Amino acid sequence: MTSSKDRLAALLPAAALPRESQRFWWLAVIAAAAYGISLRQAPYPDQAVAKALMCALLLFAALYHRVGRERPWLCAALILSGAGDVLLALPQLSSGFVAGLGAFLLAHLAYCAVFWPRRQPWPALAIWRRAALILVWIAAAGAYALYWPRLGDLAVPVACYVIVLAMMASSALLARLAGDWAAVGALLFTVSDALIGASRFVGTVAGQAYAIWILYALAQLLLCAGILARRETRVMAQPWRDAT
Repeated sequence: MTSSKDRLAALLPAAALPRESQRFWWLAVIAAAAYGISLRQAPYPDQAVAKALMCALLLFAALYHRVGRERPWLCAALILSGAGDVLLALPQLSSGFVAGLGAFLLAHLAYCAVFWPRRQPWPALAIWRRAALILVWIAAAGAYALYWPRLGDLAVPVACYVIVLAMMASSALLARLAGDWAAVGALLFTVSDALIGASRFVGTVAGQAYAIWILYALAQLLLCAGILARRETRVMAQPWRDAT
């Protein structure tokens, strides 16, 4: 039987978060919106710090996750994502793109470690999840083929990243969580990264920086909301301590 909290989580991303996590999640929403607005002045001093603020605030929210096994992996995913944000926001670094790619690849593996133990068998999946799973891998292959002519020495790193990103999205789609927010967030992550790849290896279009950031910010916010909202407990959680 579906609980009231599960129904609420299905309708509103932050509704079923632990109370201690909610304030940091909403602060992360504000930070994400502020950074998006600031892109009008980009590049600017300390832009990398401003970009990483959303993940930093989500990290504080993750400290109150009620599932001890998942908490370190979620925190690792957010720390690595924040590092990737900083590296990609420093174009003066000659190896910034590859290092940022590596940081996000590890972040996706950390998310996989959260989702994979919660996987459901194929027959139990909703039809839209089955379709999305197939489309994720078709889109991954298509995106890589589109990037291929200009990849050069990045052919192998980008191939590894595309595969791991598709794995993360697939594991989120397979995972049984309260609501569909994490699965939607994972799909938005793939679209955001596809736009980054297109801008680097295909060509730029007007407004792409805004589209990439909006999709990425929504992805991280929804991933965290979907993971944090999964458990119910009567006991108030404390950082790095399981509720019992």
